[in-house]
Amino acid sequence: MEGGLSGLGEFLLHHVADNRSAWRIFPGVEIPLDGSFRVAGVELYPSLHVLMLLLALVLLVALLRVGVRRGPDGFLPRGRFASAVEAVVLFVRDDIVAPNLGRELARKWLPFFCTLFFFLLALNLIGLVPGFAAATGNPNFTAAMAAMVFVVFNVAGMVRNGPVGYWLGVVPKGVPLPILFILAPIELFGLVTKSAALAIRLFANMAAGHIVLFSLIALGAVVEFLFGNAALSLGVVQPAAIVFTVAIEGLELFVAFLQAYVFTLLSALFVGAAVHQGH
Repeated sequence: MEGGLSGLGEFLLHHVADNRSAWRIFPGVEIPLDGSFRVAGVELYPSLHVLMLLLALVLLVALLRVGVRRGPDGFLPRGRFASAVEAVVLFVRDDIVAPNLGRELARKWLPFFCTLFFFLLALNLIGLVPGFAAATGNPNFTAAMAAMVFVVFNVAGMVRNGPVGYWLGVVPKGVPLPILFILAPIELFGLVTKSAALAIRLFANMAAGHIVLFSLIALGAVVEFLFGNAALSLGVVQPAAIVFTVAIEGLELFVAFLQAYVFTLLSALFVGAAVHQGH
């Protein structure tokens, strides 16, 4: 039993963890990753999740070039895909950016938040394709994205309110001095925890979904190992596991859109709170 559980753990980690040796697309089909790449004389060793980032970048550039095409009038989108892209952009502008930053700043900040939403959505969807990996289930990636948002909203706040005015505005005005010594560190620490929550939320939701999927896929083998009954595994457990896997995959498709939306929404909320401290 101990060896079987160990094998199950390795199976799950293989599909949710990063890989620096090879990209195993299908059984017997893999792309080695241990070769070195040189950029300006610097050796780079891309991992599997780094390749997923590059793949998402290439796909977005290719697809969005089609999505921004306009018809003969130069105004209306050309085709259903372009209409769908425009609808998503308008949704990000009207339901995420404008309510949190105001109409005045919505146009200026829209490219940043559209990039954030489409990039995370592409990575989430790529992670659902068999043979590919979910970079958004990697805490290192989500921490890097959260750190980027942390820098962005603090810099935006300092640019809008001035460096001194911004940091003084982090703590509510009119607080008595004795309470100020307690409240100021809490408010400053709160800036960090807001970004940390972004990283944990995205990582936990995407990694948990993939672990559930691969646990269901491996359920038949686990039952056969525990009870030594291949007929029970193949005739009952495995078909039921396939049905549940398809259902969870559909749920994961919804979660892929939801988590991209939530991350973008909270990022816009943080930027809005930094640039409009008086509200």
